[in-house]
Amino acid sequence: MSTDELLKLAKQLVDQGAKQGVTLRIIGHLAVRDHVTKHLEMLEILQRIPTHDIDFMGYTKERDQADRMFKELGYKADPSVAFSQEYGVQRLIYHHENGQIMVEIFLDELRMAHTLDFRNRFELDNPTISLVDLLLSKLQIQDISGKDLKDIIVLLAEHETGSGERELIDIDYLLKLTRKNWGLYYTARKNLVMAKDFLAQQDEIDVAIKDDVNAKLDAYINSMDVEPKTARWKLRAKIGTRVKWYEDVGDVYNIHQ
Repeated sequence: MSTDELLKLAKQLVDQGAKQGVTLRIIGHLAVRDHVTKHLEMLEILQRIPTHDIDFMGYTKERDQADRMFKELGYKADPSVAFSQEYGVQRLIYHHENGQIMVEIFLDELRMAHTLDFRNRFELDNPTISLVDLLLSKLQIQDISGKDLKDIIVLLAEHETGSGERELIDIDYLLKLTRKNWGLYYTARKNLVMAKDFLAQQDEIDVAIKDDVNAKLDAYINSMDVEPKTARWKLRAKIGTRVKWYEDVGDVYNIHQ
């Protein structure tokens, strides 16, 4: 399926879930795609590899309803994930019977290199998570890939910072998290710098767009640096990278991908 077809299906699943009491919000590249209209050509210029999966956030309290819904729609639960749930893993994975579609649902939290709590965030947007949550989901990646750097760049090319509107990035929420959590701050800042370096190598992108994105990246980095930090943040900063500041994704889920 093409990216557009996958996004259409993802939206249909969100709507189906709403009818059956299952709250779903699209995350990942499909969510980026849903929020990009003016700069779709940048995804082509950057040769962003198409995704083959549909990723959602959902509620743990609605897990049984979600399981029932996807099975009724012809999806089969991944047995390794079903097993790992006995050990506290809060996610679901389904494969459609046609073998071409995989759906992954993270429940309550996106627990990767850093943990992002979504339990009070679902109502901010629909059918995707909010823009700042989407940006944070990319910035929290410890070993960030080129495809995720491309998503960050396109998101910033498309959107301004602000609050109260779906297509504005609420930087205040980002700063609220990074001012308390040194590990998240360190990883996010490093990824913003990497996005700047990556962008500098993209000769195909219009200079005006590159300048705009660079200015936004600089503004994010500067805002994170000057934001007053908590005492806990300052204590953790003194230790720095001598102690591991992130979780290994493989250890988090305790299953073999």
